[in-house]
Amino acid sequence: MKKYSMMIHKWLGLALSLWLLLVTITGTVLLYKNELLVLTYPQLEQSQQVTQQQAINIIESGTMSDESRYVFVPTDLHPWIEAIEASGERVYYSTEGEILVRRAEYGDWISWFVEFHHHLLLDDLGEELQGIFGLLTLLIFITGLIKWWPKGRWKKRDLGVTFTRPGKKRWGQTLWQSHRTLGVILLIPMLLLVITGTAMIYSQAFNKGLNTLFPQHHREPVDYTSMIKVQNQVAQNLPADWNTRLQQVSTILPELRPVMIYLPTDKLRMKQPEEWHPNGRSYVSFYPNTSQVDEITNYRDQTLGTKVSQTFYALHIAEVGGLSYFSIAVVSGVALVWITISGFWFWLWCRKKKNDAGRKRRNS
Repeated sequence: MKKYSMMIHKWLGLALSLWLLLVTITGTVLLYKNELLVLTYPQLEQSQQVTQQQAINIIESGTMSDESRYVFVPTDLHPWIEAIEASGERVYYSTEGEILVRRAEYGDWISWFVEFHHHLLLDDLGEELQGIFGLLTLLIFITGLIKWWPKGRWKKRDLGVTFTRPGKKRWGQTLWQSHRTLGVILLIPMLLLVITGTAMIYSQAFNKGLNTLFPQHHREPVDYTSMIKVQNQVAQNLPADWNTRLQQVSTILPELRPVMIYLPTDKLRMKQPEEWHPNGRSYVSFYPNTSQVDEITNYRDQTLGTKVSQTFYALHIAEVGGLSYFSIAVVSGVALVWITISGFWFWLWCRKKKNDAGRKRRNS
């Protein structure tokens, strides 16, 4: 078992080393995306949090382009008035409605990092490859753990590291031991990052599987038909602006907080207080050009399996767990970079040692 695990771990690790290195670097850097955006575009720096009302005022003012598909209502994840246009361009507005920044797709290095991390710069094909490589990475982790697992009782040396400098006689030992030890100590958080990333790519399959395992509801799903009917009678003579629409929603679902506004489709995306997903998974649709509600999808009415699947994004980008989990995610990302480098470097070191030994035998 260990023999085959060693072969799979080595050759699969070598084959995926460049991809794993680049995906890990981009993913770790993007954990600081908002801070990097402010460094790249100082005009985005703000003295205080933009309010929901300010964002709504900008939408209602007619300042935004007709190409705007949806707008983020300011949150911790998207603290600006940010509109996404049909071309994929992101436009950031001041509280007075002035355009602060335009970020075209592939228009800056952050966008390149995002597109590589999500799609390998290959759109849908890249996303499919990311999913396949993610599954293979899980196999690398599993075979590495099998390869390391002690036969008897664990000993201190099973996790020990001998530190030395490159070029020294024991440098190969340092490479191998640091590769092994970091992989074992940080296995769980690294697995979590890979699993959640892969699960988002295969979201339908994961959601179906989780619903099979956890089909139960925390409460009986609510039929909103009668509530919508009563509310729409009140709203039939009201204007169709977003302030009015939000007021109507708050009477039916008072705890929901708006996160995104889909302008062409008259739709709100909202978040319940207990949701982990930073963008929420509740939706309210309106009839065109009215404040009358058409349909409601409430996170609280979903199955436990669906709710679990909706935590993957928050876990992957470290939006839950506070500073502790964020720090673990960053450390795990940095460690995985070194694990990838040290594994490849150790393979090169072993080849060099083998070639040197062969030359000595031929010359003797």
